[in-house]
Amino acid sequence: MNVLIGVTGSIAIYKTCELVRLFIKNGDNVKVVMTLSAEKFITPLTFEALTLNKVLNEKNESWAGKENHIDYAKWADIFIIAPATAHTLNKAYNGIADNLLLQTYLATTAPALFAPAANTNMYLHSTTKKAIKNLNCIEANSGLLACGDEGIGKMAEPNEIFLRALREVNRDKFWENKKVVVTAGGSVEKIDDVRFISNFSSGKMGEAIAKAFYIKGADVTLVSSKKHNLTKEIKQIKVESAKEYLDAILEENPDYLIMAAAIVDYMPKYKSGKLKKEQIGEKMVLELDENIDILKSLKDKPFKKIGFKAERDEKNALKYAKNALNKKNLDAICLNLLTKNNFGSDENEIFFITKDKEILFPQDTKENISFRIVDAVKNI
Repeated sequence: MNVLIGVTGSIAIYKTCELVRLFIKNGDNVKVVMTLSAEKFITPLTFEALTLNKVLNEKNESWAGKENHIDYAKWADIFIIAPATAHTLNKAYNGIADNLLLQTYLATTAPALFAPAANTNMYLHSTTKKAIKNLNCIEANSGLLACGDEGIGKMAEPNEIFLRALREVNRDKFWENKKVVVTAGGSVEKIDDVRFISNFSSGKMGEAIAKAFYIKGADVTLVSSKKHNLTKEIKQIKVESAKEYLDAILEENPDYLIMAAAIVDYMPKYKSGKLKKEQIGEKMVLELDENIDILKSLKDKPFKKIGFKAERDEKNALKYAKNALNKKNLDAICLNLLTKNNFGSDENEIFFITKDKEILFPQDTKENISFRIVDAVKNI
């Protein structure tokens, strides 16, 4: 993907360096166009070192080659203006192109995404609010601003802008207005108020799947026992017990459920407070009851249900997965062999199984596997 980043004069410019790094790490080609005001905060050399491409500015635009705003505009698959000052937002909305960056904006036919950064009063001014409403903007965050004021106006975090940009380019009409709930992490079942039973699930697979569905254009909710660094455009619900997972799923009532969370099979009889060692003695004996089987509880719900099954028994794993598929009335199940990739790894290999076919997604990063899962789910 060819990513063109426009940089305007704001202290938030330091975040843009991290944004560039995220695209480079993703394997994208990045070029930068800067305003003269932006160069007061950071030199073009910084972005040239990061991107290995010439930064376009007012002083070096040339029509002898391709280093001009028309060629940069044609080159781009997406144009991201980050940070976008109130000054730039209002000019862009009104079609004013009195600098190189805004001329590039008017010249490109690629999707344009603005990441506003401004003092709270400037951000909330009626003219700026109108520009933000009508331009394709990612909402700023609230907090302590560089000027010392507290309020909205902090440029969105680089990861938020990165994910939103990927969504702008890769969205699939099929997923528009489709509500997808993804579960992640491992359930936490309390013994008392300081002890619990859980498992080693990291939540990485569920997080990657939530990102993939978001990038493809779905309305995504991530229900997890873990903390995830995502965009606020992905709704997150923090849960612990299996019952909390189930309640959250029922409350959301999605079109698709991707059950990637590892739910503890047995739960202890909870006791409030803290069990004292003196009361327990030399041996602690836990009485365990069978836990809620979330997917079995949802078997009659009309939405699409995709389960996950982790197995170590390679010989019988496929049989166990197919049994779960039928028993729980699933539309598909993803079989993960822990002998190849244990909990917490960054890669995975998945067998995507439906009632009439089995598809192997060979060893790859969890991010790449997630996109293959999204495409497979679309076709069930």
